[in-house]
Amino acid sequence: MKITSVEIIPFDQKHKGNLIFSAGPKPASDTYIMLKIKTDEGFEGIGSSYAFGRAPLLSTGCSRETAMFLMKDLASLLIGQDPMRLSFLLERLERAISGWFTENWYIHSYFDHALYDLKGKILNLPVYELLGGVKRDKIPVEFILSFLPTLEEVGEEAKRVIDHGFKSLKLHVNNNTKDAEARVKAVRDAVGYEVPLSIDMGMAYTAPDAARLLEYLDQEYNLNFAEQPLHPYNVSGYEVLRSMTKVPLTGDQSGMSLRQTYEYMKLNVFDSYHCLLTRIGGINRAGRYCDMLETAHLNYQVCNMDNSISNAAAAHFAVSRNDRGGRYNDELALYLYLHGTYDTKSIKDDIVKEQAAVIEDGYLYAPKGPGLGVELDEEKLKSCAPSGLASITVK
Repeated sequence: MKITSVEIIPFDQKHKGNLIFSAGPKPASDTYIMLKIKTDEGFEGIGSSYAFGRAPLLSTGCSRETAMFLMKDLASLLIGQDPMRLSFLLERLERAISGWFTENWYIHSYFDHALYDLKGKILNLPVYELLGGVKRDKIPVEFILSFLPTLEEVGEEAKRVIDHGFKSLKLHVNNNTKDAEARVKAVRDAVGYEVPLSIDMGMAYTAPDAARLLEYLDQEYNLNFAEQPLHPYNVSGYEVLRSMTKVPLTGDQSGMSLRQTYEYMKLNVFDSYHCLLTRIGGINRAGRYCDMLETAHLNYQVCNMDNSISNAAAAHFAVSRNDRGGRYNDELALYLYLHGTYDTKSIKDDIVKEQAAVIEDGYLYAPKGPGLGVELDEEKLKSCAPSGLASITVK
């Protein structure tokens, strides 16, 4: 069996929910890409990943158009290859790109997801079986609260989320310490003090300011952990901050790749890391990432923030990992913002016919197969095609 073609298909899906990140603040992007890898025996693997913003925003350093051209070059490496040689193909793709640029790992994850889907379909097995099988068939999920415009909206959203069964919350705050405290208070007033509550600090602080705020918030409002208080390049600042606060620290932008995470691990400044599957490079690289952290007795959260296809990949990966217990619930519900829902049964208008991974009452359940378990609604996908940007086919 041989790979005969790779299709690179742009599509748009507008967020129905209000997903706003505090670093900016800025809304999530609505511009996606679909990858289809086809064989001479009629099998097809599909993959999708990160939503590349429109130029000139370039928030990832790469527009969608640029990403598609990079994918075209990488796709040529797969033509004529045996799709069963999964590790060989992924290593070949890794060697062909520059690993220093985060956007390249986003691009790599498209190929990773599609190749895993393809091999699973050929073998008629769910992807999690290619990863060793299910270790967790029901995963409690943390919900991330947007940087909403008003405190009333923050409190109301927090209550809605907990009423829908989610097990913990993470709140976006910025470098306005008074506003940050007010947002944390609004959440606590809405949901009480028993719900684990963490904050994403959006790389916005200096070490002394972060330490003062964290110690105060922990004393007054009981923080679960704090994510990325300082810029990822402020290495000495993290060493200072680690000595000044007992609040657990989570690396996000400080753990964007295997190499970066390895270097930070040696400094012992973070208690856990954010395993955003699409950013690390897909299922294969995420496995190496998490194995490295487990070897060092550090924790992590499996995360996805993109669409139904990438969430299926994250779900297959998450259920194949051990139950690590403790304060960290996996973050596998961000893509629900795309649909404006709090569960998968409420998704009515998507590019897939059925959600591979079910999220209900704050739990994610093991997805269905074979492959990623995703069947595209081709007519819906066509209706999401952007004007002025054509698909690319490599043969």
